[in-house]
Amino acid sequence: MVEPAMTSDAEKLHLDEEALRRLSGRIAADVGAGRYLGASVLVARGGVIGYQDHIGEVAPGRPVTEGDIYLLMSLSKAFTAALVLRAIDQGRLTLDTRIADVIPAFAVRGKHLVTVRHLLTHSGGTYTGFPPPPPLTMTEDVGDLRKNVQILSGLPLAFTPGSQVVYNPFASYALLGQLLVEIDERKRSFSEIARDELFGPLGMTDTSFGLAVDEPRRVPVSVAGANAAVIDKAMFEILNTTFDERTEHPAGGAFATAVDVFKFADALRRRGSTDEYRLMSPAMFEYACQNHTGSMRNGFWDFDREARNIPEFPAKFSLLGGYVRGTGHHLTPFGQTASPRAFGAVGGGSTLWMVDPDRDLTFVFLSAGFLDGLDHFARLQQVADLVLAAVND
Repeated sequence: MVEPAMTSDAEKLHLDEEALRRLSGRIAADVGAGRYLGASVLVARGGVIGYQDHIGEVAPGRPVTEGDIYLLMSLSKAFTAALVLRAIDQGRLTLDTRIADVIPAFAVRGKHLVTVRHLLTHSGGTYTGFPPPPPLTMTEDVGDLRKNVQILSGLPLAFTPGSQVVYNPFASYALLGQLLVEIDERKRSFSEIARDELFGPLGMTDTSFGLAVDEPRRVPVSVAGANAAVIDKAMFEILNTTFDERTEHPAGGAFATAVDVFKFADALRRRGSTDEYRLMSPAMFEYACQNHTGSMRNGFWDFDREARNIPEFPAKFSLLGGYVRGTGHHLTPFGQTASPRAFGAVGGGSTLWMVDPDRDLTFVFLSAGFLDGLDHFARLQQVADLVLAAVND
């Protein structure tokens, strides 16, 4: 077994090495039991990486390595949200901008009052499916942002905006991505905006929306263990063959390494800036990283939660494309012992980044082998608590 990479700064960062080995041991045990194939983990404090480990395989016969590029799934929403908040900081949008004021075709079938804030918090009542709605298909149309938004604009509203929270895998953030395109004076594509205003300035050299299918470092999306019997593997094969370098999918189509995800998370740990680049203002960051859905539950999980006998828990969506920990004893991907101010983002079945500002702690988890539904949240809660247990001060 390869020893995890604890840097010479681990002790200086007040990270307990034995506790971090328990973290890797927990992941290795799950991999050994066939729950998933492998994972890359990264732990940092104060912006300094103190621990990395690469466990298992990303595909049969292909060990996990630091350079692996993962499809981030819904963790991608955090990138899109950051770009939207940047546009608000610059006065090009507001949180109360109505989508129909920028995309007039959207103002039909009850959707005329949906705002940017509604879409960021999954409370807009837009289409809640994972694949594009008919007549669009996953094989032909999933990467065509403008075409997707054209069809989404004609669909009816599911509920009164702001009255419910139902996680939106696809539509809300597709609309936000197109919104950025519509207001861009340089007439760039969504992928170009993300490259120019986010990935490039933060030094995220291995991150992009869309990636060539034959990129040798690309990690194939797969299912493992018990998941293989219940998940439609054909869907994942579509992700592996149709999410190419032309794909623009603001809700779930970004690819990155663990180190690049850390660079993004660390900019938010620093309240939206690095020494070289101001992604968003501290005022915008501090407002965005709060709980913006109050005590409302996330209706998206009702069926899965009931099937797994999990007590009801609040959604706690931030404006940053993810969640905040908040208070209370309930299922949370950031760990029961995280501070109430902890925030981050989760990608379906495979990915997470989180920042606990009270501990100046950043954690990145990217995995191969999809873990279905709230099983992924439960896994993240466990590994996040193991990370938090490694903090000595």
